[in-house]
Amino acid sequence: MQVCIVTGGNSGVGLSTALGLAKLGYHVFIACRSQKKAMGAIEHIYQITGNPKVEYLPLNLASLESVRQCVQIFKSRNLPLHILVNNAGIFHHRGTTQEGFELIWGTNYLGHFLLTYLLLDKLQASAPSRIVMVSSDLALKPKTINWDLFTKSTQLNFLEAYNQSKFCLLILTNYLAHYLQQSKSIKQDNQIQDNQIQANQVIINAVHPGFVRSNITIGHRLSRYLGLGISPEQGAYSSLLCATSPDFALVTGKFIDPKGQEIMLPSLVENQDLGRELWERSLDWTGENQDIKSIEKQRIIYDDTDGIWGPYNLKFTPEAMAEISHHIFQKILPYPPPKTLLLQALKSLIRLQFGSIILLVIQCYKRQFYMERHLDSEAVWKICIDAGLLQVVKEHLGEDLQLWRSELWVNYPSGQLIPFWHRDIYPHLLHGTGKTINIYIALTEVMATNGFEYIPVDRVDNCRVKIIDPFSGNHFFQVPQEIEQTAIPVVLKAGEFVLFNDQLVHRSVYNRSGKVRLSLTLRVAPSTMKFLPGYTSNYQKPKRLPI
Repeated sequence: MQVCIVTGGNSGVGLSTALGLAKLGYHVFIACRSQKKAMGAIEHIYQITGNPKVEYLPLNLASLESVRQCVQIFKSRNLPLHILVNNAGIFHHRGTTQEGFELIWGTNYLGHFLLTYLLLDKLQASAPSRIVMVSSDLALKPKTINWDLFTKSTQLNFLEAYNQSKFCLLILTNYLAHYLQQSKSIKQDNQIQDNQIQANQVIINAVHPGFVRSNITIGHRLSRYLGLGISPEQGAYSSLLCATSPDFALVTGKFIDPKGQEIMLPSLVENQDLGRELWERSLDWTGENQDIKSIEKQRIIYDDTDGIWGPYNLKFTPEAMAEISHHIFQKILPYPPPKTLLLQALKSLIRLQFGSIILLVIQCYKRQFYMERHLDSEAVWKICIDAGLLQVVKEHLGEDLQLWRSELWVNYPSGQLIPFWHRDIYPHLLHGTGKTINIYIALTEVMATNGFEYIPVDRVDNCRVKIIDPFSGNHFFQVPQEIEQTAIPVVLKAGEFVLFNDQLVHRSVYNRSGKVRLSLTLRVAPSTMKFLPGYTSNYQKPKRLPI
């Protein structure tokens, strides 16, 4: 019995593909977001075929974490995998994926890339097996890969994102076909004929289903009433052909039209250098680069010789930390604290603090409200007064302490929050004597590839101050490349934190983990220090910590 996964198998071409596989008696998994729609599709398939082996797999391709969970659920069944049909797709949606990639491209291409990559070992172990990529003839329109498009929200011309997503699927298909052939050839005895090697490996082809009367757009929905297009059953023909026909047992790396005929690929799609670049970038985007993943295993104990020490633990369970992080993502970051913002805007105008006004405008435009969130969030304040945290801070600063600033930081894949080497000193915001402490709290896992790194103190003398922020007084450094290579990453589990002083030279890292990183930074100082209403987006009076 062949075991199959069909993404988006709950409707349209995907449903017809799943139905065709079920008619052959195959064990079919429908992978999609909506369990309700999937169960309706499963019931429909059972009524027609009587095949009881059709199941649901939860999958949201706009979330890399959901893709990982889907693969984990499937692999826990200890079943082989013979056919993977990457059918699901969106056309005109706007926004970003959970990890901050452009929504159409991230769903159609990157989600399917990760799903395929994580299932490759299962497909290879189950060989002969097949992968079908549902692309489009619109994939032939792009003349180059528009890399900059992929890490932004959907632009006004959403069709460009759709074309690029299908274009990347074609390039991936061609590159992966060569990659799988070469890897299989190396493993096989040299005396085995090429056709035997291919017959026992994973083959991959892309298909263009045609203009189908589906529900992907209003035009597609109306086409059935206008006598245009083809039915979903006809649209599934090329997918089923590539997935099941003996005629395609030795065919790989091709692009097939709705009638089962080959569409010639442009030279750009067959360019192996471009395919390799897309492959390697996709590994970085999804956090699956094995060279990078190897450094995530390191565990570092930080001490105050470098101006940073820890890690320490909050008194929260992993489940509680996950709940807090989810709450912050869903309820805190996207929504402004109206009273705080209004008061700050008025104060900034009266004092002519144009830097603060600019920050307020940027936050409102990006809908990223991350400053001083302990003042309006019970969830964040619970972290600020955590017993484990307060005990550690008390040991370093004493009992009469004030929280004068808090910042939530979200680092999305392919992003870098503060790329400049700097020190968190605020001579223009603080006045008086006393030692200040910065507390960096991991609300999600902080890795060597999504957190921050610092320069060991014995190497800082070789770095020079490049510029001083005129508003806050922060120092920004010019760091030689040979010293950058000695930087030490901060690695923390969710619920762990480190302390660091204002002499630490550090910067955020370019996020290559494939995961969103959420952290909370608290600025704490003794009551002997005064706080000036300087350059900040949401200035508020300090709040005393209950030590």
